[in-house]
Amino acid sequence: MKNRSIRFRITLWFALLLLITAVLTFLAVRFASGIVLRGTLRNYLMGMVEENIDKIVFVSAEEKPETSLSNIYIEYENGFLEIDDDFLDKINDVSAALYRPDGTMLYGENPLEKYMSETTFGSTKIWSTEINGENYDIYDRQLSVPVIQSNESAEGTEKNTEVKNLWIRGIVSRSNSVNQLNEISRISFLVIPGLLLLLMMLLYVIIGRLMAPLKKIEVTAEQISEGYDLKRRIEVGDNNDEVSHLARMFNGMLDRLEKAFNTERQFTSDASHELRTPTSVIMTQAEYTLEKERTIPEYIDAMEVINKQSHRMNALLGDMLDYTRMDQKSDRYEMEKLDISRLVTETADQMTLLGEKNIHLTVDVEPWLKVNGNEVLLTRMLHNLISNAYRYGVQDGSVVVRLKRIDENVELSIVDDGIGISKDDQDKIFDRFYQSDASRSIQGTGLGLSMVKKIVELHHGEIHVESEEKKGSTFKVILPMLQ
Repeated sequence: MKNRSIRFRITLWFALLLLITAVLTFLAVRFASGIVLRGTLRNYLMGMVEENIDKIVFVSAEEKPETSLSNIYIEYENGFLEIDDDFLDKINDVSAALYRPDGTMLYGENPLEKYMSETTFGSTKIWSTEINGENYDIYDRQLSVPVIQSNESAEGTEKNTEVKNLWIRGIVSRSNSVNQLNEISRISFLVIPGLLLLLMMLLYVIIGRLMAPLKKIEVTAEQISEGYDLKRRIEVGDNNDEVSHLARMFNGMLDRLEKAFNTERQFTSDASHELRTPTSVIMTQAEYTLEKERTIPEYIDAMEVINKQSHRMNALLGDMLDYTRMDQKSDRYEMEKLDISRLVTETADQMTLLGEKNIHLTVDVEPWLKVNGNEVLLTRMLHNLISNAYRYGVQDGSVVVRLKRIDENVELSIVDDGIGISKDDQDKIFDRFYQSDASRSIQGTGLGLSMVKKIVELHHGEIHVESEEKKGSTFKVILPMLQ
């Protein structure tokens, strides 16, 4: 069973449920049909007996005709019982007979007469008995037969108008209802398996159609696994059912996987490229120095080159590690209510001590502005932005750090009058390891602005740049403000 397909297992389970439902339905129908058939049979028995009551009258000897072709006359007491020829002594396995009070049958038919000769008449209700293993329903009905008198005989004379204590006994075998019930069961046994088989076939086809998107998911996953092609996607129509939703989720997952894979591949390629240069310089310098004995100044120059490239590699590896950490989930960093005004002021004051290129740093901060953030990350962001402003600034230039409230946000601006950024480069400066041609001569790892953007995104903010070559740049960071 474990090796069977989901389609087969679902069909099998539904088939079992249908079978159980069919069996329970059959038993319920058989039980209900038995009750209905027995009730119908009893009602028919009572109806036949009641109908026969109206077909019996008592006539005196004087009133009895000499001949009769339609009615039957049975001598009773001092007259005759006139029985209509429509008296139903047996019809549809229901028998009826007319009896004296002592149990003597006067007319009709009773197939159980020899077994019930000593059976007394009961009250006017249906009762049951078993004879020779067969069950019978019996209905005894006491009669008051009306007396037919002529006007002359009835004039001035009081006579009884009814003859009492006669009985009609109706008998019917339950085998009739049992036979009908068995016939219903036989037809059910012939029809139900066919219906179940048809339903199973339809169910198998329907499940196949419903699981078609799942099959597509399976095929797509297999193709991706075999060919490592993350560009493949599942074709999803306009349906909004669960399977289509799963297919869309799968496509979304593939989008994220492809993006992550491409990003990782690009990161590996960029890191290898960036590390290759200092590594090559170190190897070349070491090999050149070791070719022959050098003077002490030559050894010192070689060690300075190696030391400089080692520091560059160390900085690059540190930035790569930090970026990788930030590239993970944001919940790795604890966020708290932070006085961004204090943080900007303190960081800018510390950066003023750099004094690179005799650049003048101005701080314009609106006080008491709060954000939900991580102090370490925001400090790193400020340090990178201000360091870039120094690095790409001009001699005796200026840098302005502003922080102000705009609506429900805080806006941080870093403005410099440095070399600027070309329009072609402005969309790429936040990419990892990207350095414009104008900045390649300036020392840096190429990860600074990329980390800045990542930090801003972790704080649910935005970063924008406005720049013009040889006129400077303005970096604006917008963060949600806390009240």
